[in-house]
Amino acid sequence: MRKALIIVLIFSFISCSSFKLKNRDTISETNYKGLKIAKTSTVIDSDTLNFNELRFYEIDSAFDSMKTMYLDFGMWTNEFKSIHNENFNRKVWEDIKLFENDEVFTIIADGIETVNNYYACLIVFDSKGKDCLQENHPLKNKTINLFNDKMKANRSKQIDYSILR
Repeated sequence: MRKALIIVLIFSFISCSSFKLKNRDTISETNYKGLKIAKTSTVIDSDTLNFNELRFYEIDSAFDSMKTMYLDFGMWTNEFKSIHNENFNRKVWEDIKLFENDEVFTIIADGIETVNNYYACLIVFDSKGKDCLQENHPLKNKTINLFNDKMKANRSKQIDYSILR
C-alpha cells in the first residue's frame, strides 16, 4: 500500500505544470496483434522515471483502457493529468486484486488520440511497486494476457464515456 502511494505521488509530480517534462518511448513488439509494450521514460528536471505501458492500438477510443477498468473494477481511486494528452486525466486504481492470490496491484489507465497516435494504455505495478510489464517480472505474460482478454471482452460493451472525462 505504501509503495503504491509513492507511485501515485510520483505520477502526481509528473502531472504538475511547474516541471519540465520530456517523454521518450521505445516500442517493442509482442505476440499480440494491435498490442505493444512501450518503455517510457519521463524526465522531471534531471530525474528520469522509467516504466512500461501496455498499449492497445485496435481500439474505438483512447478511453478504452479506462472503460475496461471501470467495467471490471468500478470507480478509480485517483486521477492526474495525462502524460499523453492534455485534454483528459489518467485514472488510477489502487489495491486491485487481479489474480487468484491475495496480491493487490496499482493500475493506471491513459491514452492518446491525435493525428499521429491513437491508443489506450495501462501501466501496472505490483504490491511492491515493481513494474509488472518489465521484461523479467514473473507476472508479465499473465498480466498481458489478462488485460488483452479484458479489453477484447469489453470492446462491444456500451458505456457513457462522459463518466471517464
